[in-house]
Amino acid sequence: MTVRIRRFLPAFAPLTLALALGACGGDEAAEPEQPVGRILDEGDEPPPASGSMTMEDDAMAKQLAEAGGIALDEGKIKQQQAKFIELAGEFQRVTGRTLQGTNLSAGEAAVLRTMLSKEKDVSTQGLLREILSTRTEIEELQGRIDLLKEQLPTPETVARGDSHLKMATSWLAANHGLEQKEADRLARRALLTDQLAPGMEVWHFYADGVYGTTVSQGTAKVSPYFLNVHKMRTLERERDEALQLAASLEAEIVVLEKTRDSLRRDLARTEQEKREVEMANEELTVERDDLVAEAESVYFHIDTRRRLREKDVITPLGIQLKDWRKDLFQDKMDLRYDYEIEVQARDFGVPRINGVKLLPTGMYHEGKDYSVSLGEGKRTARITLDNISKFKNSAFVVVLK
Repeated sequence: MTVRIRRFLPAFAPLTLALALGACGGDEAAEPEQPVGRILDEGDEPPPASGSMTMEDDAMAKQLAEAGGIALDEGKIKQQQAKFIELAGEFQRVTGRTLQGTNLSAGEAAVLRTMLSKEKDVSTQGLLREILSTRTEIEELQGRIDLLKEQLPTPETVARGDSHLKMATSWLAANHGLEQKEADRLARRALLTDQLAPGMEVWHFYADGVYGTTVSQGTAKVSPYFLNVHKMRTLERERDEALQLAASLEAEIVVLEKTRDSLRRDLARTEQEKREVEMANEELTVERDDLVAEAESVYFHIDTRRRLREKDVITPLGIQLKDWRKDLFQDKMDLRYDYEIEVQARDFGVPRINGVKLLPTGMYHEGKDYSVSLGEGKRTARITLDNISKFKNSAFVVVLK
């Protein structure tokens, strides 16, 4: 398809274009030396042949320039953020500490100021000052953008599928009551961009029959310049700029990947240390619980007098402890939760229980350290440990008479 320049844009269009391109910053965004026209395909309806159009409303021109200033400042912020990423990499190399994101939080800034006041090395002092200066520049630019936005009409935020022409005609019809045909005619005489990205902000201005518009980056991930650069350069220039941009992005990706890898290593190390601490705590908790349970428990062995003599645990005559074997005490009671033992005569092969005695005799005294109550028909006996502290971490033999 053959294309040719049919007519130049309105007089204010180069200004708007320069403002839009300014978001990228540097010489690359300079205004073209020749007037820039809107390229029309064969068969497109050209703008009215009324010559160059001028803005008669100074207020509108001022607002349009201010909206373009937002795009300029957005570009400068991107430059400062790229600079911050490089400085953050150098900071990590020098100090071993990591700065997150593309700006400093208030807490991080306070830490860096403290480091600066204590730092003796001149080169490190310079690095800290430059990082803090970059943060200040970003904040000032953002503050200037916020101030301009407060003074300007609210822009429209681009959604997926929106086009500049459709947004312009809809705005003129909705806000100024223009018919669709007239709105379309005025919109086509303004500098429109063919490509928008979700999150960009489209600014609309209208006065004395003149419509002006510009686009700023807003919350989009790319700037208007990035999407339209190929329309302003030859194929060779386009290729060179794409290569330069790719190199810049690759450098940024390298820095971000290093930061990501460092964070992943730090996270893995922290998680491992956390697991080790948790395991150690669990082991200590188990050991502590075991020790506490042991200190709060009492071991005992229960049997009839006859069988205890047969086992050679008590003496043949009387009721005296003869043999103290550790393996004898298999039953255990945690005195924090229980202090009574109930004995059933049938469990020991006897019809009744006539009495109970705890050994060693000289250590435990009935009525003082423990008490015994016999059930109906003496078929059961309940042993109550009264002096709990005396029984803790000890052992005794229960003799059933």
